[in-house]
Amino acid sequence: MEREIVRLDMDRDFEAFEELSVISFGENTNSKKEMYEWLFEKNPYNKSGNMMYLLKEGDKVIGCDGLLPNELYVNGKILLTAHSVKSMTHPDYKRQGIFRKMTQNSCERGLQDGVDVVIGLANDQSYPAYQRFGWPTLFEKEVYVKPILITNILKRRIKIGLLAAIGNSIYSTFMKSRLTRVMDKDIKFEILDKVPQSIQQCWDKYKSKYNVCLVRDYKYLNYRYNERPDVDYVTILAKYNGEIVGFAILHNSFANGSKMTSAVEFFTDPTSERLINALANGVSKYCYDNEIEYVVVGTGLYGEYKKVLLGHGFMLTRKPPKNNMMIANILSDKVTLDEITAHDKWHITQGDGETELDL
Repeated sequence: MEREIVRLDMDRDFEAFEELSVISFGENTNSKKEMYEWLFEKNPYNKSGNMMYLLKEGDKVIGCDGLLPNELYVNGKILLTAHSVKSMTHPDYKRQGIFRKMTQNSCERGLQDGVDVVIGLANDQSYPAYQRFGWPTLFEKEVYVKPILITNILKRRIKIGLLAAIGNSIYSTFMKSRLTRVMDKDIKFEILDKVPQSIQQCWDKYKSKYNVCLVRDYKYLNYRYNERPDVDYVTILAKYNGEIVGFAILHNSFANGSKMTSAVEFFTDPTSERLINALANGVSKYCYDNEIEYVVVGTGLYGEYKKVLLGHGFMLTRKPPKNNMMIANILSDKVTLDEITAHDKWHITQGDGETELDL
């Protein structure tokens, strides 16, 4: 039967696309059509339509690969980048070169639409294939975790719920008291359920202090967090003399029976230990106030972030994140491989990549 590569049509193809997603990633994969309509169709960085492509054999979807475009800041330049996402091959059609064929198609279509560089966070299954394709590895992503409440941690160790609760009460009372003492009195916090347009000023103020990171202006943050239909995010603004000097965007959820939050954005002056520490304190206070058990954050190694967070009680997770190998394929002459290679050049957060989108 004849095969063809087609752009994803949400009305015609979504059911088959969803079926392949579940086969490839399991029942927990995000299957909400409205989410994919937002993610693919309403992306403000699309040039000629969504950039998700299916390989069809008749009406059956046997392969998929596509790009999520946005902007990348590199040494003062604004480039059009795109995340490689939803690389899937139906298990009945393995070892037929479909993964390579669909990856090449995505890059060709991306080049046509002006994409300068394709990036992706590959997992242990896809990473060897990208190596065979010749995609360079930029770095291995790290994630940090900070325990806020320790009841469940103590339960796993001492097996007695009452003692665990008492231990947590003592620990949290001490930590909250300590946090109150060390909070920067000149920096105030505002908690919102939407990203405000005024956040643009923070990006404009500090962007030149970064080396490589996704552009975190209001256009991106509004699309990524305000317009997403299936998740409600919390925005924490750090203000000094009324001016926004940092922000965190949090995604509250449950994992392994624990209430946790993921700092999907964590942005301030990367050279200022004071501001990074203040923002971390603001996130910790929010967690205590809302009885959140732990917080995770991924920052890359740029600037003073890692130094401050490790001193603030964050610890490198024992297991690496599911999608942890940052790879790239440069499509234009606007950027060199050397400019974007190495973890210490990047500011990267939990919001960058497929995991936060439950893909």
